[in-house]
Amino acid sequence: MLDFEVALAQLLAQARVATRTELLPLTAARGRVLAHDVIAPINVPGFDNSSMDGYALHIPAAAPATTHFQITQRIAAGAVGHALAAGEAARIFTGAPIPVGANAVVMQEQCTLAGEALQLAARVPLGANIRRIGEDVHHGQVVLRAGQRLSPAMLGLAASLGIAQLTVFTPLRVALLSSGDELVEPGQPLPAGKIYNANRYTLLAQLQALGCELLDLGVIPDQFDATVAALAAAAKQCDILLTSGGGIGRRGRPYQGCSAIPR
Repeated sequence: MLDFEVALAQLLAQARVATRTELLPLTAARGRVLAHDVIAPINVPGFDNSSMDGYALHIPAAAPATTHFQITQRIAAGAVGHALAAGEAARIFTGAPIPVGANAVVMQEQCTLAGEALQLAARVPLGANIRRIGEDVHHGQVVLRAGQRLSPAMLGLAASLGIAQLTVFTPLRVALLSSGDELVEPGQPLPAGKIYNANRYTLLAQLQALGCELLDLGVIPDQFDATVAALAAAAKQCDILLTSGGGIGRRGRPYQGCSAIPR
């Protein structure tokens, strides 16, 4: 008998890395394993933009304490404004591009309006409330690494970069078989000396949670020829063969154990 760590090391040493891949749309890629690094093709944000509803200001370099501005335009998200001269302001909304000349944004709650004139309650620091181009992701950055299991957040990140499809590994094909004349399926009467086949359902659920492609071979009787035939047939169809066999454990109690065989 091998210790768990020794057996695991031997299995991993024999394992072959999966190479089959497929290209999937984002809507079908959740939970799959990424096959290649994803490189950002654009900056995010793609332009300087306002982080809040308020007013974009061109604070004069010669008078940085200016608190009075003339409103000259309105810029909604998705629109592009024209350049601001010193002392001018633009009504702006969250996500809207910062117009040329603007060097700060003030939130609307800190302003007083009098017609087209804007008065600030306090001096606004240069660069306030402006999200800069590439602040979240910059062009050429590795944003997702090969080998990562794709989460909803990762798919959202890919979408924010304009990426519609991802190359992922195809699911591992795993064959599962149970062996043991003492095994009885749940829901059936339990004769004396028998045990219910609990491992089969535990392992199936775990493999399903990992996104594996399953081949459930059911229960193989304790017969040498039947076992050899089942193993040989399964090896032709799967990447990994997972077996679960019964036996007698400490104090004479029946138990089930399992082993994995990389094909």
